[in-house]
Order: sequence, then structure tokens, then C-alpha cells
Amino acid sequence: MSTKKILFACVAVMLVAAVALAACGGSETTTTGGAGTTTEVTAAPTTGGGAETTASSAGSETTAAGPAAGAPIKLGFDEGFTGFMAYDASIAEKGILTALAMLNNQAAGHPLEYVKEDNGSDPVVAVDKARKMVESDKISVMLGPVFSPSAAAVTDYLAKSSGIPQISIVIQPKDNLETANKLAFMPNGLYGAQGYEFGKYCAAQLGYKTVNAIHYDDTASRELQMGFERGFAEGGGTISSVKFVPGDVVDFSSYLTSLPKADATFFWIFGNGSVPFVKQYHDYGLTAQLLTPLAQNFSDEQLAELGDISTGIIGFDYYAWTLDNPANKEFVAAYQKLYPDDHPNSEVFGGWQAVMMFTKALEATGGDATPSKIIAAMGSLSIDTPAGKVTIGPYQDAYIGTRDYFVVKSVKLEDGTYTWTPVYTLQQVQLGE
Repeated sequence: MSTKKILFACVAVMLVAAVALAACGGSETTTTGGAGTTTEVTAAPTTGGGAETTASSAGSETTAAGPAAGAPIKLGFDEGFTGFMAYDASIAEKGILTALAMLNNQAAGHPLEYVKEDNGSDPVVAVDKARKMVESDKISVMLGPVFSPSAAAVTDYLAKSSGIPQISIVIQPKDNLETANKLAFMPNGLYGAQGYEFGKYCAAQLGYKTVNAIHYDDTASRELQMGFERGFAEGGGTISSVKFVPGDVVDFSSYLTSLPKADATFFWIFGNGSVPFVKQYHDYGLTAQLLTPLAQNFSDEQLAELGDISTGIIGFDYYAWTLDNPANKEFVAAYQKLYPDDHPNSEVFGGWQAVMMFTKALEATGGDATPSKIIAAMGSLSIDTPAGKVTIGPYQDAYIGTRDYFVVKSVKLEDGTYTWTPVYTLQQVQLGE
């Protein structure tokens, strides 16, 4: 489903720099890309509840004050509903709306209102939209953006203006720690750490000694590869070859035919390239085990398109709808009440998780949404989720989750559905750098 198309590191740096210059001037920023209107959504009520929460009181001073007792509290989502992140935005929004429905659109004695803005997948526009949401809509928390350069730019703006907390929906690159400003929450960790844990597992648990790597060339792939190499080396493995290919490649023939012999192939090929890559890998008679991080970037629909040759891929992720526990069954049921015949993925779960983190912190403060109090409460939050317990703690200038991570495998279920199912759990790991 999801295709996390992240700009190359150099482009991200240039964009964030442009945003910083615009913000410092205090004037309106010239905007490009799509620009949507503010939308307030009230999801249909359903039954459901939250999780047990613990919190402490340590946080940074902020300038904004929270809504009065009983007044609506607004949650903002600043994302590219147009542009190349449109699909990711729509998927994450489904998770946000599912959470609001499970909460009956209220928490700690306050009605909850959802405000979204379309930033056209442009970090400069994302700051303009964030300014509008903070100054005019009076939001109390920023969910996302999913697109990491936009997330960095928006977090930097929030720190210079209101001090409102920002909660990531997906994994983040380490560069985003630079603008975290003690108000950015990254419950799913960093790319490099996921690569490290996956590499260590592949060497220590699966016993692989040699691995080829082939990836689309972006910030995420570079960090995933560096982490994987470090973890794999610690387990006694060696990398046979590494290839970074342009992000628009769908014909991998020249890359696949030159791969040296190895036990496995580690790949970060997503979006339009996923299906051709696996098909061509199979057509060329390559049999080394396929390994992929952020497994659900390879969607159920794409697995089904490939059919049986898609089964057996080993992946790594922080959520799967096939997790067998009561909280996940409740979550999947609530999601399918809104979106029948569909299944949530990791981005849907990330949107749900962000809403629940904020509302549990709101309960801990007795309904006080003052930014400093919410940040203090979320900064030591422990919450039970469909993917297990998540505990938030400080990490450099951000807050990162300690949580379960899952080794997953692509399978065909008895009903004919192709999907990912957990085969091993890394219990309560913090995925910092």
C-alpha cells in the first residue's frame, strides 16, 4: 500500500533551509504546490476504549495555552493530500479517523475536532499550513507530517512559535533529530536502528553469512543499509555487494544479473518497482532469500498481484494486521467498520497511535492541553496498543518509543489473502540511532 518516497538527503537539507529563512523573516511565505482548505471531521461514534496510561511531569516551557475546560480540542494533520505523498496521506488519515471513532470523538471531558490541511507534499507549504493551523485553528497537537522533510520543517516552526508537540506517524531519519527541539515524538524510532536490528537478526538468528543489497537511492535506504551492515557485521556476516539505483527504475535486469553469490538479498524497492523487482528476481532464477525492511511498503495488493512467488519474503515492521491479540482484533474491527473489506497497515496504525498518545496524555493532565504539560505527560507515557506496549522516553532532543518490533513473513492465508504475518518478536527495543 504505502510508498514512502523520501527526498535525497541533499534535497531535504535545501528545503528545510529554505523554510528556516522564510520563518525567520516573520512574513508570509510564497507557496507552491497544492493548497487545500481546512476541514473539520467528526467520525461516526463506535464503541471502544483506550489503554492504561502512566505519565510524569517533566517538560519544556511553551508559550501557548490550552483550551478552556470543556472546550473542543483540535488535532491537526498537515500532509500532502495532493502531490506524490497523496496515497500515504490518505492511508494515515484512515488511522486517525479510526482512533477518533473508537474514542467517540472525546477525551478527558473535551470534544475532539480533527483539522487537516493539504501542503501539496512541499515542506515550505507545510510550514505555511502549520502557521494557519496554530494561529487560526488553535490546534493543540500536530500529527505528522509523514513526509520527513516536511516533518522536520514543521517541527522547527512549532518550536519557534507555539511549542505545540508533534507526533510522527512513521519512522524518521536521524536528521530530523536536529529540529526535534524537545517537542518531537518518534514512537516508531529511526531508520538506521531498524536496519541494525534486522541485520543482527538475520545473522544471529537466521545464520546468514553473506548478503547482497539493492535499494532505491533515498535517505531511508542509506540509513537502513548502514544500520543493517552494522548489525549484520556484529553477527559475523559480510555484505557481498551494495547497489543504489535511481528511484524511477522498474527494469532491474542489469542489476540482478551482476549480483554475486550470497545467502540473501536485502532490498528497499517500493511503489511501482516492488512487483517488477520480485518478478524479475524470480524470472532470473535467483533463489537467495529476499529480505525487506518496512515490509508493508510492499502492500497486500502487490503481493496478490505476484501470487505465490511473493510468498516467503522475510521483512521487518512495527505492526501487522495479523497480530493475534484482543487489542488488535478490536482495532481491525473498528477500522473495517469504517473501511469494509480493507485491512490496516503500519501507516494506518501510526495514525491511530498518534491520536491515542495525545489523548492519553490529555487524560493524564486532567484535560489541560497546555503544550508544556502535554509534552511532559507524553514524554513518559506508557500505552498498550494493538502492536504491544509502547513506552515513550527522551532521546537526544526528541522522544522515542521503546516497543516490540516484528520479523514478518509474506504468506498466503487460508482464505486466499496474501499478506504479512509475524514470525518473531523483538521485545521492547528502543530504536534510536
